[in-house]
Amino acid sequence: MAALAQLLERFGGAMATLARSMLRDHAEAQDVVEEALMRAHEAGPGFRGDRGVRTWVLRITANLCRDRLRRRRFTAASLDGPAPVDDPGLRFDPVAGWDERMDQRRMAERLDQAITRLPVDQREAVVMRHRLEMTYEDMCDALGVPLGTVKSRLARALVTLRAELREFDG
Repeated sequence: MAALAQLLERFGGAMATLARSMLRDHAEAQDVVEEALMRAHEAGPGFRGDRGVRTWVLRITANLCRDRLRRRRFTAASLDGPAPVDDPGLRFDPVAGWDERMDQRRMAERLDQAITRLPVDQREAVVMRHRLEMTYEDMCDALGVPLGTVKSRLARALVTLRAELREFDG
């Protein structure tokens, strides 16, 4: 139990951010984090340690999320929940002026909605890189894909996000 508590304490926040971003459902994300912790605990003796524990548990989390997404019928209606603009994973610094703060909040909401509409492979790449601040190397390991694939997913996602947020270009 101490090992599970330590895993949750060290990596639970990143695991939850990834799961919420991929699944768009807080309760389901919490279930995935719990399941990922149990799987990591069970698989612990076989852990090789090539990349690190954080990358390993995030890979388990991402794989469980992908499994759930494959099992559910994914419709646009399931993506239209309230935008979690207060999620600590969204990183932006509010500015002094009231109007500017409202613009920042509106931009954060639009960004979150745009990320939600990305294909799953692009969404998980964006979340890992820009919310969890993972290195490309760790992303490759967590996603199980080559560097070129990670970079192309990110590039396609960023082109889409820039187009959707064009009105906010200063």
